[in-house]
Amino acid sequence: MGKAYLGLIILFCLTIGKSEGQITLGSFNSGGPTLSSYNEVMAGTTVVNYMTFQISNIPYGTNLPAGWTLKIRANANFSNGASSIPSQYVSLKFRSVDVGPSGVSGSAVPLTSTNANLITTSVALTAPNDYYVAQKFDMIIQGGNHLLVPTGTYSTTLTLSMYDRNGNLLATNGNVPVSFTINYSNSCSGAALNGSAGMPYNFDTYQKLQSGGTATDALTIQYSPYAANCIGWSLKVRANGNFINGSSSVSPQYVSLRFNRVSMGSPSAADIGISSNAVPLGMSDVVLEGPSMAAFQAYNFTEHKFDMVIQGGNHLLLAKNTGTYSCPLTFSLYNQSGQLVSSVNVNASFQISYANSVNYSIALQNPDVAMLYNTPASYTAGVSVTKTKGLKIVGFSPYQVIVKTTGPNLTGSADNLPVSLVRLENTPPSGKPGISSVAINLSSADQVIITNNMNDYTYQTIEYDLRYSIAGGNTTINTAKGGTYTTQVIYVILPK
Repeated sequence: MGKAYLGLIILFCLTIGKSEGQITLGSFNSGGPTLSSYNEVMAGTTVVNYMTFQISNIPYGTNLPAGWTLKIRANANFSNGASSIPSQYVSLKFRSVDVGPSGVSGSAVPLTSTNANLITTSVALTAPNDYYVAQKFDMIIQGGNHLLVPTGTYSTTLTLSMYDRNGNLLATNGNVPVSFTINYSNSCSGAALNGSAGMPYNFDTYQKLQSGGTATDALTIQYSPYAANCIGWSLKVRANGNFINGSSSVSPQYVSLRFNRVSMGSPSAADIGISSNAVPLGMSDVVLEGPSMAAFQAYNFTEHKFDMVIQGGNHLLLAKNTGTYSCPLTFSLYNQSGQLVSSVNVNASFQISYANSVNYSIALQNPDVAMLYNTPASYTAGVSVTKTKGLKIVGFSPYQVIVKTTGPNLTGSADNLPVSLVRLENTPPSGKPGISSVAINLSSADQVIITNNMNDYTYQTIEYDLRYSIAGGNTTINTAKGGTYTTQVIYVILPK
């Protein structure tokens, strides 16, 4: 009897060990889906009955009460070997029992690195009745920008585990393959830019220099997408320096580009979502178009026209040289991921042909003015600087001379002073009646200081004395912080 009892004990232990050790988990899938268009990538997809999980080798006599479950986790993100997609955007969802006990339910479970319950059971698992179990699951791929990745098959492996209702591990399989294919490329690979410039705007009058001008269709950018049909692309531009004519230059900040139209090809401006606002140029990339809401059409050549808007003002008056001012602009095409796809340099330009006309010339002789406050008397009596024959004008017909400053203030390192503190007087040579000379306080607005209505040849060349002064006892000067204050004074001659 003792030996028989001992034999029963040994048999009981072996049976339990076989139950824990021999349950196996297997899987097979119906093949991953392929997403081949932008719409499919953005919408995502669901593959019904994609995955079948199998529970087999369930030992005879097994009786697992309701509450047993399957858990799942991703071993890594989905990868094609070079790029990856976070696993959390893919879910498995219980669909049906193929073989085995009913009473199983479940909701969509995102694949993460943490175990998550795939199913909930309300019936027991018993053998021999349930020696083999098969359950089917849908695969749900969430659409969105995370799928705008290089093409290829993206795969990973999952760990499938079985637990009883008390949380005891019964079986595990750490190599469950899962995959899908992205066949839509949003890299814009192969797309190329070309560009050309149109007729430059010509500043041929003083009024144009002051008010600015716009060159319609000044620049043309051509897109050759070849096989690319990417979306979310952007066109950017930057200036490679100032607009230059010899030793004279104009900063690109005074020049803007404005989209005019799609002159050839598609998508349309409305589909792209292009703004018609002028975009100021700078030394760094600024966005001209995009991110585009529409894709290029493969092998569909597209051409866009841009106007160039040049801001008028003193910066053009200070451009001393006449002729063509040019600057190379770099246009760059970026894909939605911010990667450079293609770039092209186009030489943008404008012209300044106004130079007081061939009938006039104007010159400042010894032009710099230094007004020094360095004694008590300079504060009480004031200071002045006289430039004898400081302004020379050659004119073959009546004219006016306009004076203005580049800004409203004399600028110092710690403070500013109004330019109106400075009085400017001009005096023509004696014996030249008929010339009107007006004294002014400096201002950033145009002010006429000389009117010469005379046609006589003896008035063709006139040299004027200039006197700059600040009156004594000026409260603004007396309370100003020490330092150097500067501005620029512009003299312009206009035909009368």
